[in-house]
Amino acid sequence: MKILQSKFNKCYLRPLRLFFMAIALFFAGLLSGWYLCHHSETLFWRYIVTAPEPMECMVCNNPQGPAFHAPCLLEVHSGRLTELEIYEPCRRYSGELSPTQDLDYNVMTFGSNGLPLFIDRTKEVQRCVAYLQEPESSTLEPAYYCHECRAKLANYADAGYVLLDLYDLEEFEIYPITEGAEYNMRIYTVSITRDTENNHFVITNMGHLFES
Repeated sequence: MKILQSKFNKCYLRPLRLFFMAIALFFAGLLSGWYLCHHSETLFWRYIVTAPEPMECMVCNNPQGPAFHAPCLLEVHSGRLTELEIYEPCRRYSGELSPTQDLDYNVMTFGSNGLPLFIDRTKEVQRCVAYLQEPESSTLEPAYYCHECRAKLANYADAGYVLLDLYDLEEFEIYPITEGAEYNMRIYTVSITRDTENNHFVITNMGHLFES
């Protein structure tokens, strides 16, 4: 009888114990992972709220602007802002255009984060094209923004880049960088495509200043 009981324990009970122990460890791991993830997320959002405000917010009080006529690309982690500029800006009033525009203008330049920009301003076409690589970090760094702008950017805290219309700083708009998206902003149309071969987004800003 004892021999049969011993064989039963070896054949059935021990595997069952191991099975239930494995299940218990699995759910313990899930619970631990959930707790660590939740704890990290809580700390992150606490940092978003409590981090000191900068002297100059990179969105609503950017030293380059503060207002911008063309749409802008913002790298949320670094606070670097790049205007997708097409037309000659007014040197006197922030966010306005010069009354005279040279329509024989083709240039390659660079944004604030080294982003290459290709600008065409001719009678046939007015556009600015940017090739957007993945940033080193995609997480929002609150130290570059005031509390109000942090609240507006909160939905894009892991976006890497966003598109901004900063012409009206009191009610500026935020647009996600999404493949296939197209946004109309006053006299501009911004389209977003993905170059799968080179793994980057192509952001094309088309201007319509001289269209009737």
